[in-house]
Formats: sequence, C-alpha cells, structure tokens
Amino acid sequence: MYKFQKTTPDWLCHPVNLDFSKLPGIQKELLKLLVLTKQQNLVPYTSTFVEINAKIVLEHCSLLSEQLKNLNLVDQFFTMGLISVDADHIFPPHVDGDVVDIALNIPLMGCNGTYTVWYDGKLTDKGLPIYAIGSPIAEIARVADPRTATEIGRCDSSIPHWININVFHRPETHHNQFRVAASLRFNPEPLDEKRELWPHLIKNK
Repeated sequence: MYKFQKTTPDWLCHPVNLDFSKLPGIQKELLKLLVLTKQQNLVPYTSTFVEINAKIVLEHCSLLSEQLKNLNLVDQFFTMGLISVDADHIFPPHVDGDVVDIALNIPLMGCNGTYTVWYDGKLTDKGLPIYAIGSPIAEIARVADPRTATEIGRCDSSIPHWININVFHRPETHHNQFRVAASLRFNPEPLDEKRELWPHLIKNK
C-alpha cells in the first residue's frame, strides 16, 4: 500500500464517535457556511475543495463546536475543507499531500449512495484537475497513475468517518445529485505513537 509519508497510518478509516442525534443540526450549520463561503470566494458548484479556517467554522457552528469540545479536539482543530462533487467532474485517486495524515469527514448533502474509496498505486507529479482547486491547499495534492490504481478499501460516505488522506483515495458517486462533505483537519493529530486514533474517538459498532 502506497503511503505519502512515513507518518501515514496503515488504517484507512474508522467511524466517528459523534452524538448522532446532533448530526442533522451540525449538517444544517455547515451547509449554511458552505453557501456563505461559496458566495464570498465565487467558486462554482463543481467538484471543488474549498478551505475554511477553524475560527470561522467555530463561530458559525455551535453544535459542531460542542461535539469537538466533548471529544477534546477543539483546540487542535485548525482548518476544514468543504468538498463538493459534481457527477460530471470526478476527483481522481489522490493523496492530499498535507503534513497531516487524517481527516474527520462529515456528510452534508447528497452523500447517500456515495463512498470514499482507497487505492494502491504509483504516485505521479500531477495535481488535481484545475476545477477541483478552490483553495491553495488543494494545489499540493498529487494523483495516482490511473494505470496502476487498484482498489483496496472503501467506506460509506453517508456516515461520518475518520479517513486516511495520505493513501490514494477519491469520492465515488452512484447518482447524479450534487454531493457535499466537510473534512476537518487537526494539528497535532489525535494519534498515538503507533499512529492509531485515540480510542475514545472511534464509535463502537
């Protein structure tokens, strides 16, 4: 399995230990922020990664802030990406190429019937398609050689998950609806010396 850096964990995903009764309210908060951010940045509603500073997110999203405090994560939360996927504009398998290795992904709209899919493969020096770059941070992502990409795992994107962003991955959709998810990043990351998640962050099945 290709990993972008030595620190990248071996695991692909874990379900998030959120209070699911609060999830509809969190989604409503984040969708309002999505509309505000898109208007400010004049970014089209296509397959795009748009970054928002954590301070702005916490100011607009009281329910999410409460959940992060309950998980002892609010002080480590530093940025969030809003990832929109248009069925006509795909994301290729890629690594985010960031110094952080993991993200907390929360479905917002159109995520039923969609997946996060991971791949093994060989790295290229190519970045994401230009339409996918709504923030400078997205420019550092690097894609897999499509001739070498082989699926190694997937999770249901309609459920909040911790995901590994430095193993090749992409959103996969099986409908024509617009799909949006939030991707929260933390520094320092909530990982132990073996790069395993803190146990209290994983929802027991």
